[in-house]
Amino acid sequence: MDFNRLVLKVASRCNLNCSYCFMYNLGDSTFRNQPKFMKESMIPTIIERVANYLKEYPQEVFTFTFHGGEPLLIDKSYFGKFISQAATLKEQFPDTTFDYNIQTNGVLIDEDWAAVLKKWRIFPGVSLDGTKKAHDMYRVDHKENGSYDDVIKGLKLLKRKLGFVSVISVMNIDETAETTYKHLTDISSDYVNFLLPDYTHDSFPYESKAMGNWLIELYDLWIADANRPVIPFLNGLTNAILGSSKSKRHEAHALVIETNGDIEAIDSLKGCGEGFTKTNMNIFTHDFKEIVKLPLGKLYFEDSTEKLCTKCLECPVVDICKGGRLVHRHKQENGFNNPSVYCEDMIMIISHIQNKMMELVPSMYDDSISKMDATEIIDYLNQLDMSDIEETYKKDLEFFSVQPV
Repeated sequence: MDFNRLVLKVASRCNLNCSYCFMYNLGDSTFRNQPKFMKESMIPTIIERVANYLKEYPQEVFTFTFHGGEPLLIDKSYFGKFISQAATLKEQFPDTTFDYNIQTNGVLIDEDWAAVLKKWRIFPGVSLDGTKKAHDMYRVDHKENGSYDDVIKGLKLLKRKLGFVSVISVMNIDETAETTYKHLTDISSDYVNFLLPDYTHDSFPYESKAMGNWLIELYDLWIADANRPVIPFLNGLTNAILGSSKSKRHEAHALVIETNGDIEAIDSLKGCGEGFTKTNMNIFTHDFKEIVKLPLGKLYFEDSTEKLCTKCLECPVVDICKGGRLVHRHKQENGFNNPSVYCEDMIMIISHIQNKMMELVPSMYDDSISKMDATEIIDYLNQLDMSDIEETYKKDLEFFSVQPV
């Protein structure tokens, strides 16, 4: 077992009702039995479990992700109390860097929240699915009103107060990649975490190769953009194809804690069915490592990139895609013994990136390239001024100090 990110479901309810949400609208209703908020009294136990884990499995970086539901529904004081108590971990593990981030729908961001995020150095990722038309197709409140206008208002505030905008965007092929990319860059996004929609073989709605064509268009726009944002999805694939030591973060590097303290695998697996992620393990009774005693826990944390179906094992790009995310492999009749629903799409985009790199690499390759990140590699190959990318990474690391709240 080797995870380095703890996802804390500090709120089990949400002020939005997104139609594609795995928490509420893909067949799992167990959130109704969860406390609405994570109690402050749970904090010492969570920290104790983290300490127990790090003693056995040391990590260079360990990240706490505040999540939900919508985490900004909880009282603002919770985050300061958690981080203050978690400071003891740094005393016990001086060689580990502890990071904090939050994934929010952005609707509730205001001056006070910006001040909290800056004070406690919590890195915010805000959900925005492209233009107003694309975003409001799915990301609506409980009265079916779109949330785009409120999200944009929150992003502008974060850009002004923190000097940095990080967007989480679920890919929507109802709008072109060009329209989506242009919009997300026009709002000065520094970091765009594009996500494939979480469908299983029982719910997949797209035509074959539709997402692959969309991804190829996106990649070509990105690689040609001298002021490109960091896109982990594309960075990760390019890194893997070029053999960079900076590999993509895998989903199995995250463990989830529910509002009542239940220990679970990644929450996207809720899309596989009612109660699918439930383990009957809780922070008050179990250490984290005990989850691998369960079949799902073992598959998720130890076998997810090894126990693949025959088609995956025989595929020439399996070392790049690793079989895809677990939820995308699931089918009611045979579990995870399937290729990803995005199998053809991933073969298309991986092959496209390989061909693009073959055009650029031979005349410019040297050993130093294996130590670069994908964004650096592309800049290097395009012979751009490296001062630009250095400034981007500087902002990535130090954006909290840009402007006082």
